[in-house]
Amino acid sequence: MSPFAFQLFALTLLLLSGGHAAAQQDTSIVRIDTLKPNVGSAFTVEKIDGRVDPRFRHLIKRLADDGWPEQWVVARFTDKRTVYIPKMATIKPRKEGATITSDHSAYAWVNTEESAQACRTFIAKYEPIMAEAEKRYGVDRETIAALMRCETRHGTVTGDYHVFSVYASMALMGEQSVVDTMVGRAKQQLTAEKASARWIASEAERIRNRADNRSSWAYKELVNMLKIDRSGSADALSIYGSWAGAFGWSQFLPSSYLRSAVDGNGDHKIDLFNPADAIHSVANYLSKAGFRIDNTASQAKAIRSYNNSGPYVESIMALAARVRKHD
Repeated sequence: MSPFAFQLFALTLLLLSGGHAAAQQDTSIVRIDTLKPNVGSAFTVEKIDGRVDPRFRHLIKRLADDGWPEQWVVARFTDKRTVYIPKMATIKPRKEGATITSDHSAYAWVNTEESAQACRTFIAKYEPIMAEAEKRYGVDRETIAALMRCETRHGTVTGDYHVFSVYASMALMGEQSVVDTMVGRAKQQLTAEKASARWIASEAERIRNRADNRSSWAYKELVNMLKIDRSGSADALSIYGSWAGAFGWSQFLPSSYLRSAVDGNGDHKIDLFNPADAIHSVANYLSKAGFRIDNTASQAKAIRSYNNSGPYVESIMALAARVRKHD
């Protein structure tokens, strides 16, 4: 067996085993790095330098079958920044009896005087941009500032996940071998926890359904990343963002970028890490979603389209009102 063939054989065993221990024993094949983001817990990434990770081959073929130039796509998957992120292709089982908790506490920090002061400072710093965006799109500066405070603390916390890799990794979740592995591990874990047979079966079904939904959504957003890259409006492979694949000061998804991102400073690029582009893009997004300054119901509906969470909407609207009242 040639050295190259042996490496492929060893890599196949590694991928089938799904274990990180195996990867650590042969780092010449898969390099594993642990990254610590500015916010959130550490996560691992896996990379095969200079070659396509075999886990991505079916995904590349699917993209080629959908009309994307295969070699152009391959170049994106062999880019040194593209990695496999195991956590993005993993759904863990819930403990028996677990319930969905409210997300009110997640936004408790938003409507505070500290946040209001941060918004006032942000508005003052970018006053000409805010005034222009407000006039052009009919969205008040207080709401723009409040939303961007909630999303990224006005651009100071934008995320450390390679967005292209997030969607590529998540898209693999729909493959049968990946689903079977997740379900098998879930059953083992729940059995060890002495969960009931009924709960184990329901969790297995939940994992299958969630994997199918998330992989389908991720594939569409991956395609949107390729559209962004192909358009030349931004270097999609250089974008880092949240674990959910949102990026920039405005935390847009790729689909949101294509629909609503605009060039706010006239440089013929759309960079959501640029304050002018981000501010104008947020205003454009909300305007397209039906935001009207004189109608609170339209405001709530528009903000909810940004994030379908009641506490999220309430927090942003309350923060905007707090900033407005001070003015």
